Formats: sequence, C-alpha cells, structure tokens
Amino acid sequence: MHPAAFAPRRADLDWLRVLAFGLLIFYHAGMAWSGWSWHVTSPDSLEGLREAMRFLNRWRMPLIFVVSGAAIMLALGDRTPGAFVRDRLKRLALPLAFGMVVIVPPQVYLERLYRGQFAGSFLQWLPHAFDGVYPQGNLSWHHLWFLAYVLVLTLGLLPVFLWARSASGQAAVARAGRVASRFGLQWLMAVPLAASTLWLAPISWNVNGLVGDWHGLVSYGALLLYGAFIFGSSDLLTALQRQRFFSLAVGLIVYAILYAGFFAGTVRATIPPEVRPVFALLSAINVMAWLFAIIGFAHRHLTRRPAFLAEATEAVYPFYLLHQTVTVIAVYWLLKLDVPPVAGFFAAVLLTFLGTALLYVGVVRPVGFLRPLFGMRDAEGKSARVAEPEAASRKG
Repeated sequence: MHPAAFAPRRADLDWLRVLAFGLLIFYHAGMAWSGWSWHVTSPDSLEGLREAMRFLNRWRMPLIFVVSGAAIMLALGDRTPGAFVRDRLKRLALPLAFGMVVIVPPQVYLERLYRGQFAGSFLQWLPHAFDGVYPQGNLSWHHLWFLAYVLVLTLGLLPVFLWARSASGQAAVARAGRVASRFGLQWLMAVPLAASTLWLAPISWNVNGLVGDWHGLVSYGALLLYGAFIFGSSDLLTALQRQRFFSLAVGLIVYAILYAGFFAGTVRATIPPEVRPVFALLSAINVMAWLFAIIGFAHRHLTRRPAFLAEATEAVYPFYLLHQTVTVIAVYWLLKLDVPPVAGFFAAVLLTFLGTALLYVGVVRPVGFLRPLFGMRDAEGKSARVAEPEAASRKG
C-alpha cells in the first residue's frame, strides 16, 4: 500500500468524497422533518423522507470513513511520523477547536430558543455558550464529532498505516488483495462490523461522543483500515468494479430483508436481544455490499477529472464545517414562518447550499488567516488533502 498506489490523485476517490459530503446537505436539511429528534424539529414529519434517510444511514457514514481511510494514506505519503502527526493536528484539531468555539454555538443557541430553554438575543446567550456539556449544557462539537474520531483513530492506528507503507507491508497488502479478489474474501470484512454491532453496541453509550462509544470507535476504525486497504489494492478495486452489479443486488436484497424484518412501521427500530445476532450479520453484510457497489461503480465510471472537481474537492472541508450551522438557521426560520414540510425541506436544502457557498466564496477562501481554521492550505498552496472532511451524525 505504498503512497505511489494513490498517486496521482484518484479521480474516483475525489468524486466519492464530494458526493458523500454533498449528501450531508440533503440529510441534515431533512432531519427537521424526519420524525427523529434533532436540534430544531418540526411537529410535522415526512414519512417518505425519513425512509430515504434511513436507507442512507446504512452506508452514508461508512462510506465517509472508507474514503477518509484511503485519504489518510495520501496524507501520510513519505512523511516522518512526527511530521504527519503535526499535520493531522493542524488539519483536524485546529478546525475542531475553532468550530466548537465559533461555528457550533449558534446551533445550540437556536435550539435553546426554539425549545423555550432561553429567551434573549445571541449576545445575551454567549456568556452561557460553554456552560456544561451538551445536551444538559451548551458545550458541544455537534456535527464536528467526526473530526475528533478521525484524529483519535488516525493517531491510534498510525503504527498500522506506517507498516502498510513499508516494504513488508506493501507485499502483505498486495498478496491479501490478490487473494481476496480471486476468492471473494473481501466479504469477510463484514465480520468485524457484525461483531461490533453484536457485542459492543449494547454496552456503548454516548454515541458520537467518543468516550464510551466503543462500537463507534471499533467499527469506524475498521472502516478506516478498509479504505486504506481497498484503495491501495488495484486487484481488489478491479474485482469490485467487475462485481459491482452483484454487490448492488446483495445490497438491495439484504436491505429489503432488514426493512421488512426490523424497520417497517417504526420511527426508530428497536432490536430485541434474541434476534440481535441475525440483525448484526445482515446489517454488516448490507453495509459492505453498498460500499463495494459504490466503490465499484465509481472505479468504473468516475475516472475523469473535470475542472470543477478540483474546486469542489477543495471546498468540501469548509462546506462540511459550515453547512449545519447554516441549516439550523434556515430551518429555525422556516419553522417559525410555518412553511409546509415539503416546501420547507427543499427550501432548507437550497438555503443551506447558497448560504454555505456564500460564506465559503466570500469569506473563508479569500481571507488568508481563516483558511487554516477551515482545514485549507494558505492561498498560495493547493487545498488540503482532506483525509477527514467529515460528516454528519445521528445527533450532530
């Protein structure tokens, strides 16, 4: 899995990054009308929208972690461990700290305002912005949880990534890729995910809060490694391309079984302990099937680099950091104005995209000292290799 395996920049990987994070705008805009509890939630829900989002939930975050795992190898390159760690702190810890202090507080304020937990202006609320830890308090990373996870997991798994770029690591990964592609052993990647769902999910707490989220740490860590392995193996990528329709069929069939057996007629599905082993296995197979299908189709069809792709790739990280605050502001006013649910959803999508784009083009991109706070290189350099522009969450 030598860095050369990823160079020059992969068009399919950049396409997947842009498309995966583009889904965040639609997903978070829909949260207010999903029937699930969110920061600002409409009393009216759209069942069809919720079911579409439920489907996305099966592979949305896993895809982002897989893409990030592949991009970690790009960022590692031939750097020394010390240089790589310093770079990750700059690209992850700095935007996370800035986001918690500047980007997230407006979301918490509007939630408190909407729920009647505070009355007053934003300036009046600011002295309370860091009182306690969310949800009881106000300090939170909200949708920026992914930055914390990728930072911790990258540092924790750094010995594995360093081994993977060594001569012995390259040889081992090459052999594993050839064997997996020949015998279909890539499907065994579902086993650790199933085990985590079966044994760790029941004892985990504080979802997306890092501490106590054993299931999240193990499953997301595995997906980071999967991304590095898959995109570092040309044999496996070729096999996934060749088997893309089979993977798609598996994904459709297994999701249909999951939906009929566990999700249909529920807002939030509850999995009884006696059927958890079946659910864990089906869920893991479903996740990997969609990942294999998406990667296979991307490897086959998303091979060109149109001019806008470079711009979009650079914009992904700042868009990720900013978009949910814009969404919460837009949804808050749409709900206050009693905009009908369907119109509200589409208006929230449009307003989020336009508002985020305006902030990015008008403020973030041209202002030199702001660029590092949003994970970007200085104005004279290229955009950051985003191993981690990151995501939305069930609670963020």
